[in-house]
Amino acid sequence: MVAGEEGLTVGLFGGTFDPVHQGHLDLALHVFDRCRLDRLLLIPALVPPHKRQPVAAFADRAAMIEAALAACSVGRERMRCSRLEADLPPPSYTIHTVKALAAARPADRHLLIIGADSLLDLPHWHRIDDLLDLVSLIVVRRAAIEPAVIDRALAALAPGFTFDPSRNQWLGRGGQTADYFDDIELPVSSSAIREDLAAGRVPAMLPPPVFAYIRDHRLYGWREAS
Repeated sequence: MVAGEEGLTVGLFGGTFDPVHQGHLDLALHVFDRCRLDRLLLIPALVPPHKRQPVAAFADRAAMIEAALAACSVGRERMRCSRLEADLPPPSYTIHTVKALAAARPADRHLLIIGADSLLDLPHWHRIDDLLDLVSLIVVRRAAIEPAVIDRALAALAPGFTFDPSRNQWLGRGGQTADYFDDIELPVSSSAIREDLAAGRVPAMLPPPVFAYIRDHRLYGWREAS
């Protein structure tokens, strides 16, 4: 980063993206616009520490994200795929990713986009206190989780967050913020999409450039109908 360069507000949206689909893109665009981000990074995990291991290779998952973003009419220049985790030691702990981003651009502010289910699991994440020193949170709805549960989970985090009704936002003691968006939901698992592909069906939620990549590379058991 050039000395004196102004910092950016950057959203971080991580996951397996196995494969990326329209639900991921809709969420990314919603957060990008609502938070007025300068940049949003979709970050495929190399080796997820808390989930099953991806079916498709890292390079294929990243290429599908890049294909999907290239076809987006909004935010095309400012929503990007980051292949950073391919250069970091596995497993893909979020703290390592954020520290690498912060080292490259110390003036940037990072907003970590997670689902309500991940919020409840945050106390078990690797070096969670260090992570919360580096990021603010954007929490998006999961239908089965009540808002009162979200409130308790945020208040219990260290550093503890308190709700400021004048800002309609949670504030952390170290200057962090946390927002809960109940008007957009974290996309469901990509497993149903993989099942459709293996059965020779074209999933409705799959962007055409992503399907084209899957078809051309014969991913997820896809076979043309005879």
